[in-house]
Amino acid sequence: MNRLTKVLLIACGLLCATTDCLAQSLDQPNILLIFCDDLGYADVGFNAEHFGVQTDAVTPNLDALAKHGTLFSQAYVAHPFCGPSRMGLLTGRRPHVFGGQKNLPDVAKNLQDYNQKGIPVTEKLFSTVLQEANYRTACIGKWHMGDAKPFHPNTRGFDQFYGFLGGGHQYYPSITDKVKPKINDYQYFLQRNGTDIRSPEGAYLTDTLSDEAAKFISQPSDKPFFMYVAYNAPHSPLQGKTEDLQTLFPNHKPSAPENGINYRDYERRQNLVAMMHAVDRGVGHIVDAMKDPNQDGNDSDSMLNSTLIVFMSDNGGKILQAGNNAPLQDDKGSTHEGGIRVPMFMHWPGHVPTAAVFDHPVLALDLYPTFTGLAGATVPEGKKLDGKDIWSDFLAGRNSHVGETMYWLRHHGSGNEVAIRNGNLKAYRKNTGKWQVFDVANDVGETTDLAKANADFLSSRIADGADWARSLIAPQWHDTQAALDSWIENKMPRYESTFQAR
Repeated sequence: MNRLTKVLLIACGLLCATTDCLAQSLDQPNILLIFCDDLGYADVGFNAEHFGVQTDAVTPNLDALAKHGTLFSQAYVAHPFCGPSRMGLLTGRRPHVFGGQKNLPDVAKNLQDYNQKGIPVTEKLFSTVLQEANYRTACIGKWHMGDAKPFHPNTRGFDQFYGFLGGGHQYYPSITDKVKPKINDYQYFLQRNGTDIRSPEGAYLTDTLSDEAAKFISQPSDKPFFMYVAYNAPHSPLQGKTEDLQTLFPNHKPSAPENGINYRDYERRQNLVAMMHAVDRGVGHIVDAMKDPNQDGNDSDSMLNSTLIVFMSDNGGKILQAGNNAPLQDDKGSTHEGGIRVPMFMHWPGHVPTAAVFDHPVLALDLYPTFTGLAGATVPEGKKLDGKDIWSDFLAGRNSHVGETMYWLRHHGSGNEVAIRNGNLKAYRKNTGKWQVFDVANDVGETTDLAKANADFLSSRIADGADWARSLIAPQWHDTQAALDSWIENKMPRYESTFQAR
């Protein structure tokens, strides 16, 4: 073989390798995960309409995406409140198995050494897996999974981070930027890639997050993207944008109770509706950034047509903060459906069924294997996952979790609140109260206790729960000193008393 032939063969090989790499890249969909905070089940129009519930939510952009995609009527998160739910999402594991079942404390409190903790570095997040699979990645908004460098978004698979590290933030950041000293993390500066930044005067946080997301999408790149947009709305503080309140509720004004009517309740609800309207506007802005401005909306090469959009919440709405979880029972923090079952849809033209409803259980834990599967990425060897790649079953209308037992548990003072589902039935118990059984597929409000008629089911689920509890570890942090003191005083976690047939 002469030298010229060798050069030609090498060049041909390199070209083929490059072409294969490019083909793989083009086959990888963009993935946009939009995560709301404390969103009630009926706080979006598409969900309220599906369940025949009246709502005052004004979410036309979200409703349109859901209508042109698939709504998931039985979507569940890993935990009924913020931090643990997010940790479950990104690790693909129930947070109890690595001690993440409690919120991290407010960073300003410096409780013990908890500010130096977060999602264990032994748990590889799917953001890192996608990053390693040629994706450019961004986290916009709320993190709440660790402040120190080993747990920071920029070291956990995100090329770009813009947002806040704690559990929440004021919606007009420029006001709190001036506060000294910072007494809670809602007043901390926003960050861009680890550097504190000052917010423009009068800027509204939800709009700012949406703008940042749209800018990321608009950056030229030959790589697919994964973007995690974690809005803090409609989590408290209830601070609707002034202009939105004036538009949606022309007579809106803070007022004292009059004629026996507590106007404060209306004020809260109006703020929440305005906050979700801002999210909806932001989602519309992000979607517009993916459309080709030179086309009339039918461009087959539009970025929107190569993007899987997934929308959901971290947990149910908080009723005391004006959330509407109808028709579900209870709210944020509970393992009743109102705490763990959330609004969800998928949208991807030509791939996700249009104007469809998927009526089987789906877990936030499923997104890790599903996203990495779509990306052609390799899940780390030995990485344990508590969810499944649901994509083929989803497209075929099949249940990916037939015969599986699913668990939710939160520590509750001197006991635990637990839910264990298998099939359509769910066993439920709070602390040392009686066990109940509900058909959550057909009785979404959990109004009828079927325990007496399902004694064998209940017995099996209690045994399952006791086995599962043996795999759990104690929380590696507590959100307050009082919570830590209570944990010690009550000799928690007390799984033995929880999983007893009483």
